[in-house]
Amino acid sequence: MTILSATPPSRSELSPHPLWWVLLAFATLVGGLGMAMVDGRRQSDTVPYLPWLDEVHFVGGGLALAVGVWAFRRDLLVRAPQVHRTLGWIYIAATVSSSVASLALAAFSAGGLAAHSGFLVVGCLWLASTMVGIRAIQQGELVRHRRWMVRSYTFCSAAITLRLELPLLLMSTGDFEFSYTVIAWASWLPNLAFAEWWLSRTSVHGRFRRRTEGA
Repeated sequence: MTILSATPPSRSELSPHPLWWVLLAFATLVGGLGMAMVDGRRQSDTVPYLPWLDEVHFVGGGLALAVGVWAFRRDLLVRAPQVHRTLGWIYIAATVSSSVASLALAAFSAGGLAAHSGFLVVGCLWLASTMVGIRAIQQGELVRHRRWMVRSYTFCSAAITLRLELPLLLMSTGDFEFSYTVIAWASWLPNLAFAEWWLSRTSVHGRFRRRTEGA
């Protein structure tokens, strides 16, 4: 999509932030597992008569996770905007299919009503933030587009957080139902808090800025 600033970026502004490489590793691993349908969901958690929704959710979510991380490469955006645009549309298609499927899957997840609610809320937020991001770029609001797509990927990356937190909770509590209920909220709320903190303190290039600089 369109370059976020009229000012030519410096080499340091084009280079990826060190945290991006960490995110790339997790996104590639977890995204690959999702596309390979390697998941711990129990057969009883599938939607009755619609077992293929699991495939839509996990394959779409895995693709969104693996592709979406590249949309944050500033150098790719500047040097190959068409590639950035293509990756963006792949991410959007994967996100819409996966998030819509997740809304149905949420009602059949383990953990009871509290867990269902957590997964339902994050599914809605993932879809809604993506739609707002699309609308922003269509209106030429580049900074707003960046901010909402960061939020969108934040909700997408709940798949990573869930797989990191769930084993730790299971080891500490020994209770799967309780752990899964906690994870339904803990897999994305801290991510969102970090994203908002990051957005409030970084420029359009993803670099920490002085308070006198614009967003």
